[in-house]
Parts: sequence; structure tokens; C-alpha cells
Amino acid sequence: MRHYGFLLCLVVAGCSSPADISDMVYTIPEKKRATSASKYYNNVVVEKVTGGEETEFYNDAKIDNDSFKQAIEESLKTGNLLSEDGKGAYHLTVDIAKFDQQSFGEKPKTEIHVKFTLLNTKTKVNVFSEVYDDDAFATNKDAWRRGAKVEIATERAAKGVIHKLTDRLLM
Repeated sequence: MRHYGFLLCLVVAGCSSPADISDMVYTIPEKKRATSASKYYNNVVVEKVTGGEETEFYNDAKIDNDSFKQAIEESLKTGNLLSEDGKGAYHLTVDIAKFDQQSFGEKPKTEIHVKFTLLNTKTKVNVFSEVYDDDAFATNKDAWRRGAKVEIATERAAKGVIHKLTDRLLM
């Protein structure tokens, strides 16, 4: 009977939860937020996100399309960039092009490459189409469970690319 308890502990220690939306959100500092003079002020719509994956109980933490879209929208909202009514002139499409995880060792690492394409719907011209990448890791100081460390690394990497996107929009 003791062996089953030990095995259960090992299984639970390795399991992951999906990346948490709130931990992927990049909060734009107040002094950097868009003002009404910016063309992107409350004018960006996140049209769609592709390339994400659902987290399965026995696999490492993943980022699904809806969660990543919500994290991007919340981030844009903190910078006065998100069109609340969905009628903004600038439509953003997002593609998670590459998502690699190294889940073994003391410092699991996640690397993500995301293509962001911003279309001006009035002129039908792409304002930009760029790939931003980021990588992050977590240590035993962040969490003791391997699955939790992978989740933290994943959230940090996602937050990093969202930060790069918002910096681009606020140039």
C-alpha cells in the first residue's frame, strides 16, 4: 500500500496546470500608457490567436488560444490600447509559431516565438508583422514541484512576448 502512495505523489508532482492568464498579463506602467493622441488609443482588437495547445493532465503546462488571447487583451487594456467595443481600426492576429519546453532538471525552461500581425482595417494595410520571442525558467525558489516550475516558466515567457508587443505598439 505504501508503494501506491509514493507513486501517486510522483504522478501528482509531475502533473501540470494550464498557464494562468493573470500571470501572463503584462501590466503597462502608467507613464508609458497610450494617450488620446496615439493612433492605437483604445483602438486595437485582438482578432484571433492560433497555435496554442490545451494542457493535458500528464503533460507540461501549455497555453491555449483563448487564454493567450485573454492575457493579450488584459495587457492591452492596462495600456489604453484595447478597443472595448471590438470596433477598433487595428486588428491583431496572433500565431504561436514555436513553443518549446525543457521540463527536466532544476531549472525548467520555456521558449516561445509568437508572430503578431497588425492590420489597419480602414486602409487594409499591415502595419507590422513581426515575430517576438522570449524564454524563461523557474527554479526551486519559485516552486518545489516540477510541473509548477514548468507552468511558471511558461507564464513568464508568454508575458515576455506580450511585453515586447506592447512596447512596439507604444513606440
